[in-house]
Amino acid sequence: MLNLVNMLRNWRTLSITTGLSWLMKLLMVLLLPIAVMKGDYLFSVLTVFSIVLSLIPSLLERSYRVTLPFELDLLITLSIFLNTFMGEWLDFYQKVWLWDKALHVYGSAVVGLLAFVVVYTLNYTRKVRLSLPFIGIFTITFAMAMGGLWEIGEFTVDSLFAKTTQNGLADTMWDLINDLIGGVITAAIGMVYVRYANPDARKRLAKPLGEVIGLGRRIDRIKEQMEKAGSRKKKRGRETPPPPGTDAGGGQ
Repeated sequence: MLNLVNMLRNWRTLSITTGLSWLMKLLMVLLLPIAVMKGDYLFSVLTVFSIVLSLIPSLLERSYRVTLPFELDLLITLSIFLNTFMGEWLDFYQKVWLWDKALHVYGSAVVGLLAFVVVYTLNYTRKVRLSLPFIGIFTITFAMAMGGLWEIGEFTVDSLFAKTTQNGLADTMWDLINDLIGGVITAAIGMVYVRYANPDARKRLAKPLGEVIGLGRRIDRIKEQMEKAGSRKKKRGRETPPPPGTDAGGGQ
């Protein structure tokens, strides 16, 4: 809680991705009491789980000093937000016919990216020795495995709570195919990035929020103007001559 207060006080130093990530976390927190009051307890449990899951990258960074590259905090939180807030609460799964398929591709791509970063880091630090193509294959396999676990979870929810998150064999198979597509995209981009990209490109979204929206400079200018005005007022007060009938010592 103290870290959150310090972050709010120093909002101008936050990166764009950090600000967006915490905004989505806040919206999910605000959604929780509404779901409880409506009696949607299954969705409430899903929301709590989503909030906890979205906080894991921040907790890792602050508690264990594990900094996730590629702005993974934002990507993970966005994936959870699109599923929980927009997909379930705003009912985009029913309103937008490609929502489920697009989220499978995106979610698997994010999971694959997390796997790619972890394995590549282990390889870079020489804790394991793997070729870049093998890292790509592992990324695809991991994304497919997580997609399979997600389908098992949907099947379990449907069986226990009489829901319809799965719409037959064809729907499940297309979900797994989309998981494969997301994993392949991440593996391909990751291998190209590692081989050719400039490492400094990772900092492209690290620009402080205060600089992006211009408020930081405006606040600094206002403070400077107020300090100058206060200094001038004090100076004029010291230079004001004493009223008639008084001497320098204040006597009559």
